[in-house]
Amino acid sequence: MSDSGTQLSRHIWSLTDLLRGDFKTSEYGGVVLPFTVLRRLDCLLEPTRQEVLDTLAKLADKGAHSDSFRDVALRRASGHPFFNTSRYALDAVVADPSNLVALLREYVRGYSENVRDVFQRFEFDRTVERLHHAGLLYAVVSRFLSMDLGAPLSAGDMGLVFEDLVRRSVDQAGGAGADEHVTPRDVGRLMSALLLQPDQHELTRSGVLRTVHDPACGTGGLLEEVAERIETANPSAHVSLYGQEINAETWAVAGSNMLMSGRDPGQILFGNVLREDLFGDQRFDYLLAHPPFGLSWKHAEQQVRAEHELGNAGRFGAGLPRVSDGSLLFLQHMLAKMKPVDASGDGGSRVVVLFSGSPMQGGATGLGESDVRRWIVENDWLEGIVALPDQLFYNTGVSTYLWVLSNRKKSAHRGRVALVKAQDHWQKTRQSSGSKRKYLGPDQLNKIVRLYEEALSAPVGGSPRDQVSVVRNEDLLYRQIVIERPLRLRFELTTDGLQQLSSLRPIQRGDHPDKLVGALRRLVGTSWTTSSDAFSALRHAVATVGQTWPRGAAFERSVRNAIGVRDDQGEVQQRRGVTEPDPELRDLVVVPLRDDPDEYFRKEVLPHAPDAWLDHAKTRRGCAIRTSLFYVAELDGEFGPLRAFAQLETERVKLRRPRRGEAEPIPPKHLTASYLHSVDSALELPDAELDDSELTPCTGGDLVGRSGNWRLLPAGFGDAVTRLFVLHPTPGSGRGLCEWLNSRKSNAAYPQARELLDTPVPVELVAAPEVEDLLAEVQEGRHALRMATDGILPNVFAGPETRVAEIRQSIRFIAREARLAGQLVRPFDDPVWRAEASYPFHVAALARRYRVSTHPAERKDGLLKLGEGTARTLGVLALRELIAHHGSFTSSLRKTFGQGAAFGTWTTLIKRFMDEVPTPQLPELVALREHGVTLSLLKDIKDLRNISHHAHGVRRSHELDEDVEKLEPYVVSALNSVNWLSSTDWFWVERCEYLDDSSFQAVGLRLRGSHPSWEPFSRPINRPLRPDRIYVDGTPPGVPIDLWPLAMVSLCPDCRTRELFLLNKISNGTAVLRSLEEHELTIPYAAQAQN
Repeated sequence: MSDSGTQLSRHIWSLTDLLRGDFKTSEYGGVVLPFTVLRRLDCLLEPTRQEVLDTLAKLADKGAHSDSFRDVALRRASGHPFFNTSRYALDAVVADPSNLVALLREYVRGYSENVRDVFQRFEFDRTVERLHHAGLLYAVVSRFLSMDLGAPLSAGDMGLVFEDLVRRSVDQAGGAGADEHVTPRDVGRLMSALLLQPDQHELTRSGVLRTVHDPACGTGGLLEEVAERIETANPSAHVSLYGQEINAETWAVAGSNMLMSGRDPGQILFGNVLREDLFGDQRFDYLLAHPPFGLSWKHAEQQVRAEHELGNAGRFGAGLPRVSDGSLLFLQHMLAKMKPVDASGDGGSRVVVLFSGSPMQGGATGLGESDVRRWIVENDWLEGIVALPDQLFYNTGVSTYLWVLSNRKKSAHRGRVALVKAQDHWQKTRQSSGSKRKYLGPDQLNKIVRLYEEALSAPVGGSPRDQVSVVRNEDLLYRQIVIERPLRLRFELTTDGLQQLSSLRPIQRGDHPDKLVGALRRLVGTSWTTSSDAFSALRHAVATVGQTWPRGAAFERSVRNAIGVRDDQGEVQQRRGVTEPDPELRDLVVVPLRDDPDEYFRKEVLPHAPDAWLDHAKTRRGCAIRTSLFYVAELDGEFGPLRAFAQLETERVKLRRPRRGEAEPIPPKHLTASYLHSVDSALELPDAELDDSELTPCTGGDLVGRSGNWRLLPAGFGDAVTRLFVLHPTPGSGRGLCEWLNSRKSNAAYPQARELLDTPVPVELVAAPEVEDLLAEVQEGRHALRMATDGILPNVFAGPETRVAEIRQSIRFIAREARLAGQLVRPFDDPVWRAEASYPFHVAALARRYRVSTHPAERKDGLLKLGEGTARTLGVLALRELIAHHGSFTSSLRKTFGQGAAFGTWTTLIKRFMDEVPTPQLPELVALREHGVTLSLLKDIKDLRNISHHAHGVRRSHELDEDVEKLEPYVVSALNSVNWLSSTDWFWVERCEYLDDSSFQAVGLRLRGSHPSWEPFSRPINRPLRPDRIYVDGTPPGVPIDLWPLAMVSLCPDCRTRELFLLNKISNGTAVLRSLEEHELTIPYAAQAQN
């Protein structure tokens, strides 16, 4: 919208200042919108007002005419698809304030029926009455009368102004219902582009005619988007818009939109499209819609079911979705309104519809949604689906999908479906509107359309890293097969079983039920291996007391249920000579349509369950568009489905409610999401409620959770039941799977277990034993952190104190604890604090010096020294590895220290290490080679230092601040990139104690952290270490690496304290080492004496 249009919209909306206090903000739109329409029509009709009145008079003189003839004549006279026969114009109405209400109503009644309907749906009379009683009517009408909304403002520009007013109305209403009535314009633009893009050439023909339909048109924005796109590209095109809307006020806005854009609102019909198709047999070239997400069709159930019974003669013959979501009913309606394709290939239609994830895969196989999807795919109407970013809509942040369908797909794309993964194509809104925090800018729109065009000609296939993939129709279809296992039972009569038998109606109706039950009571505790033995024993017991055992198949089944106990080694049950399946062992398996069910059964089932069989009569065909198909891999490497690494637990434990008089059984422990991460044993869980529900069993080693909230239960966790998903990971993959699933928070809830098992996982990482071991350490650290912080900073009112003075004192204590906690956790959040607390002393001390510096010059110098100190520490380790790799401190390595070590000396050594040493002795150094970012950052710091040091002038304070601001991110990033230094152990050996021939004890000081009084240590070792040497080791400990003569600890003769010295220069058979205090240590050194 132009600046002038924006100003006009603001000017119109400023009228709402008059309404404050008398109208709620949510009601502002009910005033502004109809009066804007009124003023616009008044301005447009002014030039032909007299001609309309003259035409009306002529028609009256000539006698009776049909209403249709009269309307055509008056429209022709007005020059618009509407007219007004009132003798008043709006200015004349205002000229008589005492009769303003009556004159205004008469003026509105003078409009043609298509306009009167709009004002009626706006409840305009009621609004006028309220304004009148509030004393605001004259002011409002006068304000609008002062605005020129006439012909100089084009229909397109007026449409944009009105659209902005509609948006403001929705915002003022708090966004309530916004998504049901208004589709964000950026989304509308994308829908219209995808709808029309393949037909761009055809649409440029002169005078081309096209019809567009939206069966849930809301305010008509989508229809206007399509019309604007066609007419902008081809001004000679004739576009007819048709819509249907169920909400009266929204229908009025849609009709107003048509009027504002110079169109006839008579083709926007009012009514529930699911109850009645108001356009009858009419078919359309283009159809698009944004049906309300999850809209129940309960209110139209009778009509929908009646039309479903008509089969293909009705709109809903393919299937009925769940009553709670009518999305696929809207789509069936749209497909029913497509134009047929004739024998020559002409005709046909294109459809775009916006859905949430539910219609993609919801519904049981062989029913409802699945049947509708299968019908669409088998008819080859689904052209493609575009996955959109979340947070595009005003009232919901859910992920959404654009379905593109056509009955005239290009020949090259027939039998295929294009999938575009556009979730990452968005821009952040400058200001959120409800849940809308993202929008599709021009660049994103063009990119998505290009991706879709490419997909229509792309071959089948695509990797998880591609933004486009193409699947065959059959890839979306599947068979659900039923695998049965025999019902195996042993038989025993228990007290509970006797209670069940005694309550059976055939027994209660016997002559002497007490005698019969008494006879059976003698068998309590008896067991049998076969049903024939069990029933013979029961009949014999009853006969001994002169009673008759009831007969009938239903009675015998009830008896079997009472005394039968499932047993893997039990008797196989038969019914009429056929093996009886066990419903609790029944397994429903989804097999891709292209796979042979019998072959799957032979390979995947029989080896584990040789007594199983495939019940072909229960096989069902289905269709699901898995949201995992739209997963975009952020990692390289191979991906595979979760089902390859874990098995979903399908068994259910029924929490049977005890019957009256029956002893209550011991309930299992109940694991809920709230306890998932807070307990380490099932014994800490509450008991499950015995309410006849069915929950999933879980135990130690299981992976339990859902939607970004998973936990691998500890091995000794114990048994529990849960409503969460339970996975049994393959050995060595549990921690990797848990970590990966917890990173997929964007997945939201899994609507079906099948979708969970299709989740892509990185094969190389999940199946790597090293990753599993490292994640075990991570988990231990998380557990230690949780245990350490449990109970810290409790609620200040949760303690036992009751007196105000005591509570005040408690609050002061907790506040001090909070300050301490803040200091203690800083190393987890701040790389400088982390370096100071846990890096080798040389870096840690420099990190502290920088942290405590205040003057800009000190801070800059501290940063530069910290950057160089980091390079020096890494360079010492790199040099030690190079010496070991080459077998000696070669002359080429020694030459680099001939003039003394500079910043560049250390970065050069790091680069040589990365190029020359394939497998370092210190495993942590692998990270230095794998992530070249550290070396790059250190070089950047060196360059910034050189630029600064070579400056001619004296730097002012604010310039030094700017230098610090520029330099700090590089140094902090460098520290963060070598966080593995925290796991390296630098230690100085004071002495090595002999324990036995293979055991020694090293005693000395650990050179970690910034404190100059290093921490004493002692550790067992299996070989002697030389005293007065510095060693470095990794985690877990391996073979300590001797750093002599590159690093030494010595007592400074001046300050009489121990200092850490690192190599600085080699010259004339001596090595010169330097400490942070700029003290030097000179030692005799010859290359052959290095060991």
